[in-house]
Amino acid sequence: MSTALMDKHNLNDSSPSRHGWSARTSSKPLLAIVGADGFVGGGLSKRLAAEPSLRTASIVYGGATEQELRISRAAPLLADADIILNCGGFRVRPGCSYRDYQNSHQGSTAAFVPYIRKDALLIQISSASVLGKGHGLGNQSAPNPMTFPSPEYALAKLEQEQYLESVSLERGFRVIFLRPAVLYSADGAGMVSTIIGLTRRGISPRLYPRSCRQHLAHMDLLADVVRRVIRRDDLPNLTRLVVADPYTVTNHELEEIIRSYQKMAGLPLPLPAHWMSRILCSTFGSGKSWLDFKTRGQILGVVAADIVYDPSDTYRLLEIDSSRYTIDQTLLRVIMEALKQ
Repeated sequence: MSTALMDKHNLNDSSPSRHGWSARTSSKPLLAIVGADGFVGGGLSKRLAAEPSLRTASIVYGGATEQELRISRAAPLLADADIILNCGGFRVRPGCSYRDYQNSHQGSTAAFVPYIRKDALLIQISSASVLGKGHGLGNQSAPNPMTFPSPEYALAKLEQEQYLESVSLERGFRVIFLRPAVLYSADGAGMVSTIIGLTRRGISPRLYPRSCRQHLAHMDLLADVVRRVIRRDDLPNLTRLVVADPYTVTNHELEEIIRSYQKMAGLPLPLPAHWMSRILCSTFGSGKSWLDFKTRGQILGVVAADIVYDPSDTYRLLEIDSSRYTIDQTLLRVIMEALKQ
């Protein structure tokens, strides 16, 4: 997604009826997915497109296909939408400053919020990072973004939540906040993808601390949560839901899983994430990604943070069967398929 915000003067250049999306032509609710050209938005768009009870429309920040609409032309569609799923915004990545995260999240959201109609539902993909570090972090846990290894990112995500809380009360639309842990899927992205990439190049990372737990969230689980939130009309405004797999995996366990699917032994590469993070975080950040050692240190800090969430309230509230998301059906399957290629 570009750091540039939407050009408000060009928001009325396109009619949704030209794309067959007019809310007045069907009794099915219209779901507009904002940021459908990103990893999260693209993954959810693919999974929700076949939902029989909905019509879906993909809104993108980059180049649009015939089935997509650029955000600068999306005002009529947003005004007609019954549900908006906002997936836009940068993830933690080198080269981004606190101001970049602010512009990418709250700034871009503020540009299209005026077009959301009263009584519509906005599902905001936030981040569990707003809860900071800790164990058993759940739906009722207080935000603590400055303890997260990438505090600039976590704070920007929390500020976006706070902005939407205020504007939803003013304008009369409902907001449900989803706070996923680190997302992954067969499409890649995140720590799992990075480790798999190294493995494919003949390198076997050894992550330290060995007992440090990783708490991830499969994209299928997030899509399931979105579907169930849409079907529910009794969730109170400003409900916040932590989304995470029903299990954790230690660095050692993750290494053993990947090794079990390797076609041949790789060159061991010790990665003392806790030490490397401290060293790199004490250096400097930069707007040039290749010089931004500080953010790389923060990313390693996530690997060494041992953050554990408690998504049980989300599973219970939305009646999700956690046995559908065991490690065999999620993480192991992603790793196995990736290493077959």
